Amino acid sequence: MNYGFVKVATAVPHVQVADCFYNIEQIEGLMRQASEEGVQLMAFPELSVTAYTCLDLFAQQTLLDNAEKALLQLAGNTADLNILAIVGVPLRTENRLINAAVAFQKGNILGVVPKTYLPNYKEFQEQRWFTSATELQKSTIEIGGLEYPLGNHLLFNSGQLSVGIEICEDLWVP
Repeated sequence: MNYGFVKVATAVPHVQVADCFYNIEQIEGLMRQASEEGVQLMAFPELSVTAYTCLDLFAQQTLLDNAEKALLQLAGNTADLNILAIVGVPLRTENRLINAAVAFQKGNILGVVPKTYLPNYKEFQEQRWFTSATELQKSTIEIGGLEYPLGNHLLFNSGQLSVGIEICEDLWVP
């Protein structure tokens, strides 16, 4: 924080549908560029690790396994950066799939925010694949064998900065 200001960036990586490892390479590159410019908080799009448009591929275990592995690899690869980053990724919990935003910094996953309001109109069919945050019972999620906080009211702190996360419809539906 400098004079009470925080340098924030949003970035839209070039993604390839269902190619998690390609997508995290793009995300990491953008994070490194932002770090050189002094960015402290960086947000990426919903489902940026897999691409939003995977449709029924979200039911494929290979995609979900790769998404989790890629997330862990991204966190590890950026452990040298001080940026508080937020990426979108589909994750499994309670035998369900969630559309999640994952906050991480310095190689550590800080927590997971599941999307609450799932659109189900026109080309949006999220209720077909994902479970709303309101239907979850647990307040933790396992990723890579470790437990992390899970909830739609989490706050993430970095120095004097405190950040909450809302995913797409979660911002305007209420």
